[in-house]
Amino acid sequence: MKSKLVLAIILCIQIQIAWAQARIRYDKKGQATPSAVQPFGEEAFNVQNETVIRWLGNAGFFINSRGTCIMIDPMLKGFDMPVLFQAPITPEQVPHLDAVLITHCDNDHYSIPSCTGLSSACFQYHSTHYVDTLMRQQGLPSFGHGIGDEFRIGPVSVKLTPAYHLWQNEMEEFRRLREYKMEDYCGFLINTPDGLIWAPGDSRFLPEFLELPSPDVIFFDFSDDSWHIRLEGAIKIANTYPDANLILSHWGTVDSPDMKPFNADPRSLEGRIINPERIHILNPGEPFILKKSYKESYTEKDTGNMVFKCGEQVMSEYYTGKVYISDVAHQTKFDINHLVFAPNSRNTWHIHPDAEQVLLILDGEGYYQEERQEVIRIKKGDVIRTPANVKHWHGATSENRLVHLSITERTNKGHIEWIK
Repeated sequence: MKSKLVLAIILCIQIQIAWAQARIRYDKKGQATPSAVQPFGEEAFNVQNETVIRWLGNAGFFINSRGTCIMIDPMLKGFDMPVLFQAPITPEQVPHLDAVLITHCDNDHYSIPSCTGLSSACFQYHSTHYVDTLMRQQGLPSFGHGIGDEFRIGPVSVKLTPAYHLWQNEMEEFRRLREYKMEDYCGFLINTPDGLIWAPGDSRFLPEFLELPSPDVIFFDFSDDSWHIRLEGAIKIANTYPDANLILSHWGTVDSPDMKPFNADPRSLEGRIINPERIHILNPGEPFILKKSYKESYTEKDTGNMVFKCGEQVMSEYYTGKVYISDVAHQTKFDINHLVFAPNSRNTWHIHPDAEQVLLILDGEGYYQEERQEVIRIKKGDVIRTPANVKHWHGATSENRLVHLSITERTNKGHIEWIK
């Protein structure tokens, strides 16, 4: 029986590898590029009952969220280097856009030919304050924002996330023009009715990238360039959000084999990503339907096989999803609490001041992570010890609830300190 199970697992892995290889081709220069392009037209902009994402090539994406249409960093024509394929749609073919979002001023992200070509169909453009000044010079109806600012596009809310991409300051020809600042670059958290999307933009790895609300989709830049997140950083991000779908971006588009930012190879991710089935190698223009990465079926009445009763639901900014806590015992030297995390719920980063904590996993599966450490999967029967003052979080997987007891030492500094 075990040998049949092993063979089935090996077969599944082989099928997945073959599927991935079928969607990638390599040119004579060794550059990985998508196997095909799927052009699309007006039909992709119609009102629908779901959110559909399409990769446009390089770092560009098109999102139709129930009829609200947004493009991010579209590079649809006029790039100043040779490209490996034609974009799946031209600016002239776009019937309407509610907004264009631009992460920074590099011309493979802020493509002036693309943005001006879209201006007759687009109502508004959004970026950082600096890129806003550039877009206004082109006569575009643009808006500038600071890092952390939020704005709405119909039912979609957008928040700017930080980015670190000051490569121009290392080159005198650019420094003579201006000193670039951190706030000139950004990413976007895009909250749609069907799930949360994170477009990181171009950036070196930042610790803040591991402290976001859990995205359902990440536009995944895995190029191993010093001014990008780099491969190791990308893997760390992917495994911090182990249920997020990863749509590969910033690869396979520009014909420049000596430039790392444009030449990531999807094969470099093999065997290094938790839940590898969530890696999506899309062809340009191919639709991807966004869905929340957790099951909605859990209710507070689902208490079968619990040793302790399910407590009251916690209503706090420090918990995402449904979390239920009940007191089991309070002693002079320690507290014992019973916690139930519904699928895809978690707590945020926190410490226990001068207090050690032990988690006894009673049921289900989840994740646990300490600062600067890889996320680990935990399951029924595991015992997790957290040293005093160590920053950490824990929560359920997308498929299963997590039930545990927490045993925490008592000190005069309080039970918990949340880290914002």
